Parts: sequence; C-alpha cells; structure tokens
Amino acid sequence: MERLALYRKYRSADFDQIVGQNHVTKTLKAALKKGFISHAYLFTGPRGVGKTSVARILARNINGLEPKIDMNSLLDIIEIDAASNRGIDEIRSLREKISSAPTSLKYKIYIIDEVHMLTKEAFNALLKTLEEPPAHAIFILATTEAHKLPDTVISRTQRFDFHPISQNDLVTHLDFIAKEEKIDVTKGSLEIIARSSKGGFRDAISLLDQLSAFESKIDEELVYQLLGLSSEDSIVNLAKSINNGDKSESITNLDNILQSGNDPINLTNQLLEHFRRGLLYKERLISDSSLDYFEEVDYELIIKAIDYLTKALADFKTTNHYSLPLEIAVYKLASRNDTDILPPPAENHKESRKVKQIQKSSPQAVADTDKIQQNKYTTQITKGFSLIKEKNNSLYALIRSANPTFKDDKLILNCRFRFHLDRLEDDKNRDLIESMMSKAFDKKISLKCQLTNQPNIEESKVDKESELISSALEILGGEVING
Repeated sequence: MERLALYRKYRSADFDQIVGQNHVTKTLKAALKKGFISHAYLFTGPRGVGKTSVARILARNINGLEPKIDMNSLLDIIEIDAASNRGIDEIRSLREKISSAPTSLKYKIYIIDEVHMLTKEAFNALLKTLEEPPAHAIFILATTEAHKLPDTVISRTQRFDFHPISQNDLVTHLDFIAKEEKIDVTKGSLEIIARSSKGGFRDAISLLDQLSAFESKIDEELVYQLLGLSSEDSIVNLAKSINNGDKSESITNLDNILQSGNDPINLTNQLLEHFRRGLLYKERLISDSSLDYFEEVDYELIIKAIDYLTKALADFKTTNHYSLPLEIAVYKLASRNDTDILPPPAENHKESRKVKQIQKSSPQAVADTDKIQQNKYTTQITKGFSLIKEKNNSLYALIRSANPTFKDDKLILNCRFRFHLDRLEDDKNRDLIESMMSKAFDKKISLKCQLTNQPNIEESKVDKESELISSALEILGGEVING
C-alpha cells in the first residue's frame, strides 16, 4: 500500500485543529454560527500556513458536511490551481458552469489556489462573476501574493491574512507528529527544522517526513547535513569574529565553512538570520543562551550586518563568482568599512553667501544647497539623534542606516528596504522621532520616509561586477590583467 505523506496524513480536518491562525478560525466560526456567509473570501499569507486547509474546512462547514467526508468525491466543491489554469478560456468555462445548480449540496464552492497567477484578461472575466454571482455559488481565493491581485477583485471579497506559524507552535506540532509516528528525534533537531521552514507547517512536516527514513536517532548534525546548512557553532564563531572586528579570523572562519562544502547562499541566509535573531534578543523579544554575547554588540553593527548580508544575497544574482558577495560583506563588516552618515561641520559662517553663489553658477545648485543647509543644522541634527538614541538605541541605528538628510524642517530618511520604512513609519516610532527632533531644533520638525530607487538589474550588472572585483582586489591584493 502506498504510504501517505505526513503533511497529508496530519492535515487539519476542522477549525479547532488549525494551529497559529486563531484570528482567522475564530472569526469564521462566529460568522458561520450566525449564518453570515459571504459570496467570496480571500485567504492570503505565506505558503504552507493553512490557507487551503481552512478553505476546505470552510467549504465543508458551509455545506454542513462531516470532517471525515472525502472532498475528492464531491462534485460541488471544485478546487482549481490558477498556476495551471490561468487563462481567460479556463475562467470563461468556469463562468458557464457556475450558473448550473449544485448536484447534491446546498452551495457550489470554488477554491482557486494561487489566484494571483491569473492573467489580466482572466481577472477581468472573474471580476464579472464576483460582481453578480449566483446565489448558490461561493468563491474562496487563496494566494501568497495578494499585492498582485487587482483592487477591484480584493474589494469584492472578505479578506483574511494568515500569519507565519510561530517557532514554539511549530516545534510543539512537530513533536506531536514525531511521537505519533514513533520518530526518534531530538528537540534541537525539531527547532532547526522549524527555523528552516520559516513559519510554514507544510515545509516543516515534509522535512520531518524526509528525515523519518533514517533508522538511527535524528540529531542536529544529521539535520544540518540534510539541509546543507552550517552548524550553529560555526555560525556563532563566524558572527563573533565579525563582531570583534577581527578581519583575519573572520575570513578564516568563513573559508573553513565554505571549504567543508556549505553553499554560500545558504550560509548567507543563516548568518542573516543569526543577526536578525540577535537584534530580537537585544530587544528582549526572544530568549536564547547562544545569543547572550549580543549583549555586548552595538545595535548599529547588527543593522549594518543585516543590510550588508541582504545586499550580498542580491549580488549573488548578478555575479557568477561562487562566494565573493558573502566574502566582501564579511570583510567590510569585520573591518568596520563604512562612511560617516552625517556630513562634516561647516568650517565658517558664510553659508548664505555660498548658497547664492552656487545657485547662480552651477546646475548642481539645488543639491549643493541642500548639503550646505545640512551642515548648517549639524549641531541640532546631532542633538536630536542623541535624544533618540537615549530613548531607543535600535531606532537610532535604523535612522543612521537610512542615509538621513534635512530640508525644509523635515528629516528625510531614505530606506533601502520596505521593512525598514514600515518600522520607521510605525506611529510610536514616528512620534518619538518627530518629538526628539523638534526638541533639538526648538520648533516643529516632521518626518518623511521614502524608499530609495532600486536600479534595474541588467543596467546595474556591470557596476556591481566592477564593485565586486574592486573589493576582491582590496581583500586579496593584485591587479586586473587585460586580455
């Protein structure tokens, strides 16, 4: 008999079995209890967190079916993979069939997975159906990328956002499955599996299923080997040498890990995750004894490490070199290779005369004027940043990493990443920044956050390659030989 995959065997059969999505299941159960049924739902969130499972459970509950009933035998509950049926012809066919009454159930339910894969024309055809659906038809749309859906489609659905499963919930659930299946696995191994799955149940359970083939006890070393990851000790040693500013030891530790056969992209992701967890540890959001040494690490270095390693992941896409982007990132971090964000103080008090001269004589007048005005207010800016640092050190480091400038009573922060911008624009953080800067200037100062323009990958490829080569020469010594 064919063995059933664990993620299918332990798929949730009712709302109470869904883990980590209480905000979704609680709302749906309350609505069903009151008889409030929408004609269209939108489930969005990372892969493997329960979107399709909840869709099936909702379809059963709407039609009053028992959890044990085989969904595949029901003609009135139709599952469609939009990735394989993304064209207008498939949606037109759906529109033609939807008008017919259900064969045996009260409602005909369409579950469309990865709905963001539909073409523009297919979305337009689907929109017409969503605008005036038959009374017996219900749509449940599932997607990992809701931002790709037209607003006109989203506005005609009840939207539910699914969250990544927490580390503790994942480990608890994996431990339950391991005991049920009599899989001998250490708790440390389950924690590694949970972290590598990035909050997704399906990926975590699939990894456990793959490991269950081993007859011996599953330990951390075995999991690291299977996933192609470096051990936690090697990551900690590398991070510590970077934090200590030891260039030689950092490059040696990195080389030893790479020589053992570890993939540099996986290693970059591991190191990035380690620094991210270090930041969470300093903010007292997680507890982990292996991260205790981060108590002595400056916030600004952690933010810089996250920034450099994120850039290294992007650079891997534009270079053919095996490990150079990571090597450059590690070298720069260990050598504290960075420039001061704040400009140098003004050397004299004749800014206004310089402004007028520049405006008349140079096409760069606006840019140069901004620099002079920046210099003029260096004292106030420095004071404001010091006040912010006293209140929230990590927020101060984030501001410094956002290339701050000052113009027209506005502090302008240029963020490279959306999650940086979102954090800075959080109401609590915005209020703190504006309050401290206004105190330093003794007048109202407002905050403006913006994403910096990201260059076109093809256009920037030559520049990135040049930067990588130059950095490599700086690290290794030597010169470029033509021909």
